[in-house]
Amino acid sequence: MLDETALEKLKEKFGTVLKLTSDDQLTTAFCKKPSFTTFLKYQNKYKENPHDAILFLFQECVLEKEIYEDEFMLSAGNSIIEIIKKDSEFAIDATPQKDEFKKSAALIRNAFQVDPYQLSMDEFYKLLEEALWLQKHTETRLESTFITAFAKTFSN
Repeated sequence: MLDETALEKLKEKFGTVLKLTSDDQLTTAFCKKPSFTTFLKYQNKYKENPHDAILFLFQECVLEKEIYEDEFMLSAGNSIIEIIKKDSEFAIDATPQKDEFKKSAALIRNAFQVDPYQLSMDEFYKLLEEALWLQKHTETRLESTFITAFAKTFSN
């Protein structure tokens, strides 16, 4: 179990640190949120073998390399997946399209000049929401500019 100082250092390094505990409170694991690249690897593995994919996700996110029981790792992996689902909910336009992640990554890369594949999932979705707002705002501004230009052109 980590002491408070070690936990603070992990929070500085990884941002959000998840504390996942077994039902009997005997097993605890501290995990980071997965990066976008890790999540894509998880999705690819999930198509072939969901059990191994969940174990992979847990092992990629756990911060203390200890031996955990399979049942705990599966439960903790499922908890991480639920957290990702909550992170992916945002208000602008949550309608999934084909290649949603690639399009979203391109939008984030263009708006913020960061590598979206290195972001944690919560940060990825926060930046996506902001990028979508910026895109909508830019389109509204452009529309207003065209309306003004047409009004000036055709008013003479």
